[in-house]
Amino acid sequence: MAETTGLVQKLTILPSIALACTWVGPSPSNAEIFFVLRDSNESPETGAFLNSVVDALASVLVTRKEVVIVHGANDARIDAIRIVSP
Repeated sequence: MAETTGLVQKLTILPSIALACTWVGPSPSNAEIFFVLRDSNESPETGAFLNSVVDALASVLVTRKEVVIVHGANDARIDAIRIVSP
């Protein structure tokens, strides 16, 4: 697993295809893109977890808190996040 730390610079949610994309980094011009994708064959528990990840990303976007994105070493899919306390 890899981790990327920074501010959420942008968040785009496409509910029609159950996809959220976020740009995380120290500035808008220096950010990596990550995504949350909810597959239709996932369990309700997994779906609820993914919804909470998107909710947390929206929260840190508006409050300008730093976040740690946990993802695969060669993957942009978000596995977990941690909000960095000030």
